[in-house]
Amino acid sequence: MKEMNKVIVKINGSEYPMVGPKSEEHMLRVARYVDQEIRKITTANPKLSTSSASILSAINIADIFFECCDENEELLKENEELNKKVGTGEEELKLEMRKLELSLQNKVKSEQDLNTKIDKLNKLIEEQKSKISKLENDVQSKEKQIKDHKVEVDELKELTKIAEEKARVAEQMSSKFQNDAYKVQLEKIEIENELKFLKATR
Repeated sequence: MKEMNKVIVKINGSEYPMVGPKSEEHMLRVARYVDQEIRKITTANPKLSTSSASILSAINIADIFFECCDENEELLKENEELNKKVGTGEEELKLEMRKLELSLQNKVKSEQDLNTKIDKLNKLIEEQKSKISKLENDVQSKEKQIKDHKVEVDELKELTKIAEEKARVAEQMSSKFQNDAYKVQLEKIEIENELKFLKATR
């Protein structure tokens, strides 16, 4: 049985325990991503409630996840078409190899764009921490606001759990995407070898 790791993460000012087979660094990265997404929304829309910001953050994370899925499916379809056409002739093989190379380049660019978004979210999280801290101090100074804040915090905890799950799934899909890209690269190498063999047997 795979060893389970446990780490305490902080999201939007609240601490949560995370347990899983992934490394502590991986789980902390997931938590930071969720926290970043929430802070990005609140920075762009300061008047939003905490619960609304959390819902929008979860939607953004799901959107990134589905974009990765769509791109991965497109790459797999192109790879399947390439496999069907293997053996139809040297020129066709060269053409399909070029298409595969272009697909890989697009995939790399998409991954770079995603990393850029993550970096921006990290920056927004740091900027938002001071605002969250001030909000918490103001809430503690007013009894009625404390009661209202407690309700929002409870809602945020539930939404954060959902966001954490979506972030975990997104991370898994990102890992699968990298594996699929590696498999496609292997297919390219096999095709190149087949071309060399066809030339050698002429």
